Amino acid sequence: MLKAREQVSKATIRRIPLYYRAVQQLQQQGVSRIRSDKLSEIVHIPSATIRRDFSSFGELGKSGYGYEVTTLVDAFGKLLDVHSKEAIILVGVGGLGTALMQNNFRRNPDLNITMAFDTDPAKLGVVAGIPVYSFATLAAHLTPAMHTAILAVPSASQPAVIHALEAAGIDAILTFAPKPVACAPQTTIRYIDLTSELQSLLFTAHQKVGHGAIVR
Repeated sequence: MLKAREQVSKATIRRIPLYYRAVQQLQQQGVSRIRSDKLSEIVHIPSATIRRDFSSFGELGKSGYGYEVTTLVDAFGKLLDVHSKEAIILVGVGGLGTALMQNNFRRNPDLNITMAFDTDPAKLGVVAGIPVYSFATLAAHLTPAMHTAILAVPSASQPAVIHALEAAGIDAILTFAPKPVACAPQTTIRYIDLTSELQSLLFTAHQKVGHGAIVR
């Protein structure tokens, strides 16, 4: 896997999938080279930020020349380890959980929700071809190869669910309940706060309207 020159910021890490998706699309369109200003127009990230992000991973391009698209696809694909298949479990088969199962990462076939769990007996069965089991039987269904889980549960349920997942060997967790939970040192948790993300989006959009403008 491509190694970073130095510790990479969390903000840069969050942008890597955006870059990867964009350069994949460029490659499919037959584009062989792209400059940071043109890529900026596609991903809506300032060109200076793009150049700074890319410099974290070595010499991906040349000043005044731009970046070879094939090089970027290969570099970011290795960083994201996109060719390693990842069996993912889902906990919480409500509206959000069901939507995730129905979509099931169609843009990346190497990411796959293979099973789901819920505490509500009415939700057990099969959703979008994915079996849904009782959360009480979690440990009985997991295999040693499973290390990743997505949580779509209420904040109040999150601590108990995370601790149960850790006990079952899950050490990579994506959760839509934004309240931080104390976890084991080997566990990596990413919190997705949709409210904060939307507020940040609206703030940025409002700033573009102009100084002193009122957005209704």
